Amino acid sequence: MEKAKVLLLYTDMYYLIKQVYPFGLDLIANYLRQYGHHVTVEYPFLPDPDPATNLLNILEADRPEFVGLGIRNLDTCLSCEPYGDYVGNDFKTFYFLPEIKKIVDLLKKHLPGVPVIAGGGGFTISPQAILKYLGLEYGVAGEGEESFRQFIEAFPDREKVTLISGLAYIDGDYRVNPRETYCFTDGALPDTREEKFRFAFETTGLPLQVKRGCNQKCGYCVEPIIERGRIVFREMDRVIEEMKVISQLDDNIREIFFVDTEFNLPDLTHCSQLIEGIIEEGLHERFGFTSQFLPRPFDSYFAGLLAEAGFSIILTCDSFSDKVLKRNHISYSQRDIQNTLELCEKNEIPCTLSMIFGLPGETHETVNHSIEQMKRYSPGFLRRYEYTVGGRIYQGTRLCREVEKGEHAAHLYGIRSEGYIAPYYFCAPESPFKLKQYIEKGLGYAIAYENRYDEITTRSLAIAYMADQGRWKEVVWKFMENDLPACSRIYDYLFRKLTGAGRIDEARVISENLLSAIQEDKKGDDYRDQVGLIRFYLSCLG
Repeated sequence: MEKAKVLLLYTDMYYLIKQVYPFGLDLIANYLRQYGHHVTVEYPFLPDPDPATNLLNILEADRPEFVGLGIRNLDTCLSCEPYGDYVGNDFKTFYFLPEIKKIVDLLKKHLPGVPVIAGGGGFTISPQAILKYLGLEYGVAGEGEESFRQFIEAFPDREKVTLISGLAYIDGDYRVNPRETYCFTDGALPDTREEKFRFAFETTGLPLQVKRGCNQKCGYCVEPIIERGRIVFREMDRVIEEMKVISQLDDNIREIFFVDTEFNLPDLTHCSQLIEGIIEEGLHERFGFTSQFLPRPFDSYFAGLLAEAGFSIILTCDSFSDKVLKRNHISYSQRDIQNTLELCEKNEIPCTLSMIFGLPGETHETVNHSIEQMKRYSPGFLRRYEYTVGGRIYQGTRLCREVEKGEHAAHLYGIRSEGYIAPYYFCAPESPFKLKQYIEKGLGYAIAYENRYDEITTRSLAIAYMADQGRWKEVVWKFMENDLPACSRIYDYLFRKLTGAGRIDEARVISENLLSAIQEDKKGDDYRDQVGLIRFYLSCLG
């Protein structure tokens, strides 16, 4: 067929709060380009605060023949979001599908007849229900590279389209074809990344994949549904080579985040060999590394490797209570958690514990026990805690099946929607808000949720988004018209982008403009440290 023009939209509105790079869309874009298709990846929530304005500008610049929607999450899974936009019975969260539906409605209006295909991890959880909610005809469940390519090259032949693996579609009713076994291909993972989202590397690191799959059976978790239970590895030499290429291409990339479901699965053999390879190639002197880990498997030798390579770890620690862990079919125990924490402390490995309170089997007694252990292994310079309250109920999980059997009726919060796409929680022994208060009282402090949509952050992200696209005249004008807090927050990044592109005059202009704004501001002392930096940068320009 003729080569197609494809638009991929990253619909994660939460990017405005936490800048997670659109890794899945990057894989699809790179894969389709290998077959000669013209692909652009866009974010409809920037740079203008109005998504409709952004989307119309995107469509005006590039009239696509196919549109893919990357749906990363349906919601945040968090039931106690102080700034959330979705309020239920004693819980509050962010819910993303309503905003995504507005985007779909605009696409239908301005691109009549152009197929819109949904996909992503969030979509894979409940493909039929999401298609119905969004009013779409097609989607791809699971890995989308090959299925999306086949769709582009088969459409509009209905007979061929409906044979594609993983395709969700309408045929009288909503149907989902079985997914094929996934395998990595050498060309499927890019050595470079989408320029529009490079700012994300400064906040969450550059994403890199070692394997797919999760062999755990945690009762509430959707990862085995999204990635399936069979673990598939990339060739280790390919992973090392990708890091070496990145290190040569961009000196500003300093952090790598391994996006594996859990880095140390299924055992320590493969991941230990990978870290040994990182050290052997000297990549640990170039990058810092972060990933998600289980408390087991984890031993002294592995901890030593992590420390030598400069890893920080996010430790999945659903509870310290063996009763709760066993009830939810979790593979590790309290002793495993303690062992890992002690090894991390001994080896000075930064560790963030990610906990869940309120899962099935939770009582005030088990909550108190976990709080006691949090105090025993107290937060400090190298250890911190984050936790959620309640278990989000997703379609296809063991927890969902228990709810469908009529269990847990006294501990359910939210609306039981078709496909469980609306926020719906299990929380025991009391409601999310009440349990959160109980935990905070027991700990003696609250763990802050730094996750509100902040206008200053959004304006600074708009500047970064334009700079990452090389829209120099526009971004300088945008910077000059913005207020002092937004300009102060993004100045260093914009200066580095401008000077890196050889735009010395523009770098001088924004520096002098910001320096003048600080000097005129009545709260100029708030920016005293930055004044020194600006003057240093100006001196470097000559």
